[in-house]
Amino acid sequence: MTELEQLVETLDGLRAGVLKKLAGLSEADARRSTVDSGTNVAGLVQHLTFVESLWIEEIAAGGKASRGKRSMQVDPEISLKTLRADYKAACATSNEIIAKLGDPEAPVTRNGKTHNLRWAVLAVINETARHAGHADIIREQVDGTTGR
Repeated sequence: MTELEQLVETLDGLRAGVLKKLAGLSEADARRSTVDSGTNVAGLVQHLTFVESLWIEEIAAGGKASRGKRSMQVDPEISLKTLRADYKAACATSNEIIAKLGDPEAPVTRNGKTHNLRWAVLAVINETARHAGHADIIREQVDGTTGR
């Protein structure tokens, strides 16, 4: 298995954990916050959709972030089904771009500085891992569900 395949496999595991925390929640509970910041599971998924799009579509591939919102406040008219589908689509697009670039040393640019694809993928892993942990805690506070 290549380095990029290992990184994507790790990322896919984290992504699945995030989606699992969303599964089974009602629209209201997914938007319910148990912390002063207002963070909620639906908002975390919306934000992680943006993270995928920003770091891989825009920064790694040089395109434009096309999905999600930085905000963790989800518009009421956006359903969980739509949030889930958007996140899955962003993840699939990211995986396609990573595979197409194919080299962890492939150059990527952010704020005028050149880095590499490995750096961008690790940024998404970092963000996803942090927010998966947040989702774990919020989900447990919302309905008592624990575990990966």
